Amino acid sequence: MPGEGVSPFWTDLLHLPGFAVAHVREDEVRRRYVITVVPEHPVGVCPHCHRVSETVKQRRTREGILDLPIGSHAVELTVRVGQFECPHCDRCFTPPIDFLAEGAHATERLLGRVAELIRHSDVANAARFFGVAEKTLEGWYYDYVERRQQFLARTPPGPIRRIGIDELSLKSGTGSSSP
Repeated sequence: MPGEGVSPFWTDLLHLPGFAVAHVREDEVRRRYVITVVPEHPVGVCPHCHRVSETVKQRRTREGILDLPIGSHAVELTVRVGQFECPHCDRCFTPPIDFLAEGAHATERLLGRVAELIRHSDVANAARFFGVAEKTLEGWYYDYVERRQQFLARTPPGPIRRIGIDELSLKSGTGSSSP
């Protein structure tokens, strides 16, 4: 079973849906936790025929994935994933991992926090804070912003819940936003 021998505390703390913590190592010299996560269920849905496969052809490991820090320690994830062979269409595939940022050695939630920090500061300060090379973080940031914009463009707007009041009309005392 994934995470056997490791306290469920770590799995709950990381909160990576569909994954469990299998191993935790503290690197005291670099003040970081190196945490290995594995899928909770060894199955995948074939993107070609959309059927479930349990046939793992090989296992792959993605190392050096940066996540949000825990306390004063940086967090580096090692993510183990299976490459599946679909018995229905004889094709191989690796299921996507939603929490990993495409094209970056970071989680989406880390990049979300980076984006917040950059909005209040700049790329250089965010890079120093997270211990990432400035040019690397800059590329990750712009890719993240583009993914967010594409996601928001595909998401239909929700219902209008509130209509704003024109602040200038309130200050002028007219009580109306019309001239």
